[in-house]
Amino acid sequence: MLKTSFTVKVIKAFINQAESLWLTAFESSQSGQSIFIRGDEYRKFPVRFNTRAKLLAYFKNNWSCRLSVIMLCNLNPILFRGSLYEIVADPGPVPNRVVRLQVISQTSSRLHVKAVMSGGDEGNETIFYTLSTASGRLKIISRSGRSTDYRYLPCRR
Repeated sequence: MLKTSFTVKVIKAFINQAESLWLTAFESSQSGQSIFIRGDEYRKFPVRFNTRAKLLAYFKNNWSCRLSVIMLCNLNPILFRGSLYEIVADPGPVPNRVVRLQVISQTSSRLHVKAVMSGGDEGNETIFYTLSTASGRLKIISRSGRSTDYRYLPCRR
């Protein structure tokens, strides 16, 4: 195992938190005001997430700017009469909990880790992450398995 200033326990907790952000934002509108547009139900985001800027800032605490923009896009929020809404849907299971974690390599500014994640519909899944360690903080700058996870699909807008 490589020596790093971030322990496996800290990295594991960080990835668990980062992976939960999209679902936290998505689920936050459950008690919001409903509107119907062309037969689809939308719910209003709470004040905490009532602008795209607030959602983006929330994701950017743990994710790179590029991945944060993709995550925001995949929430698919709409602006209706000055308020931000999202479609009511069941997103389905995604890998979101670290079962095992291994530091593969490190440089002065990057960590490459392999995580076995639970929570997906196919059982455990191996995900590779590249984390920036700049300024003594962790930030995910790359994640494998994006093509099968709706939170990280390429933005289609």
